Amino acid sequence: MKAVHKAADIIGLGLHSLVVHLGRSALTALGIVFAVWSVIAMLAINEGFSYEAQQALRELGSDNIIIESAKPPDMESKASQDSGGILRYGLLHADVRRLRGNVPGIRRCVTVHRTIKYGYRPGRNLRVSVIATEPTYADVARIETTRGRFLSAADLIRQKAHCVITESLARRLFPVEDPLGKTLRLGEEPFTVIGVLAKLPPALAGEGGEMGSHVIIPITSGKMRFGEYTIMFGTGGGTAELVEVSQIILQMDDEKAVLHGANISRHLIGRFHEQEDYEIKVPLELIEQQKKQRRLWNIMFLTIASISLVVGGIGIMNIMLASVTERTREIGVRRALGAKRRDIVTQFLVESVTLTTVGGLIGIGIGLLVPSLVEWMLKLRTIVSAATLLLPLGMAIAVGLVAGLYPAFRAARLDPIVALRHE
Repeated sequence: MKAVHKAADIIGLGLHSLVVHLGRSALTALGIVFAVWSVIAMLAINEGFSYEAQQALRELGSDNIIIESAKPPDMESKASQDSGGILRYGLLHADVRRLRGNVPGIRRCVTVHRTIKYGYRPGRNLRVSVIATEPTYADVARIETTRGRFLSAADLIRQKAHCVITESLARRLFPVEDPLGKTLRLGEEPFTVIGVLAKLPPALAGEGGEMGSHVIIPITSGKMRFGEYTIMFGTGGGTAELVEVSQIILQMDDEKAVLHGANISRHLIGRFHEQEDYEIKVPLELIEQQKKQRRLWNIMFLTIASISLVVGGIGIMNIMLASVTERTREIGVRRALGAKRRDIVTQFLVESVTLTTVGGLIGIGIGLLVPSLVEWMLKLRTIVSAATLLLPLGMAIAVGLVAGLYPAFRAARLDPIVALRHE
């Protein structure tokens, strides 16, 4: 009990000294406040950005390998006159056969052909992206219909003129009607709407068409009605492109099969393509890259915070050394009354740690407010975790402890008689 009272007295003395010099204490702690709230805000923004990026990649499926046709940068200038001005590039049906026959661990292999058409409804005309694919596309793309149904094997075999549209396109073309069972003309071809889905992952939807305006049709129907050419006319003329396969999606058995299959796919396709007219995306690899990038940014932010805290710690050490000089006589009186060296050390350490702890707590309060303001003003997602709050606070307390050690030991080493004579 006596030890408890003694500890309470020492802590009380330390806090009293800080309150007596409140203005100086506040200014000293200000550096700690700025360091703590800034690192919390930066970590929260980085965590939010990383989460959004990883979620977008997870939508593609961590068990998928996505192989995409890509137009070479110099193809427009070449415009191959010997092929009638038609731009030929991208994946081939032969690539699909090679992948299916040589890549182990494939659960599903889905082919996609994309083209751009104008979707017509009475009084409405929109540029839409037409995705011709197979029924298993819904499984590999992780999409669900909100109304109606998705494409079936019967639609594929019978080459039905059925289509599934996105919710945003349904609102544009059928603002007051239920789109199910209605007819949508793609170019000159009529299609019946059998389903509506919320959205497509952007990386699978591809470019072209207005925002979110996607139509999914059976690949057999697309080939029969539109062929493999994409022809678009504008005020400056027309363009024609021939792409046999726009996209191949390989859904693998597990993550190990993904990494192994990605290496085989790169080698296999690269072997039969003279130009780099394709792109291979492996969401699992990209997710791991995102995690590494997040760790690097976190290390950088913590390094910046450490520098700021060290600067704040130097300020605290300077103030504590000045305090030792000012309170030399007080230290002498305490020593003469029986205070031991460890009591003097404890008193000064309490003062320095209290300064950084209070500064850290105020910094946490501001650090919780700033991410909310960022979300409200900039519409950016932020994530504040317990580690994001506790790590800067722990660093601040450690800085206070280290910064107070030298002044505390210097005060404790003062000779009591010399200290009492000090004016």
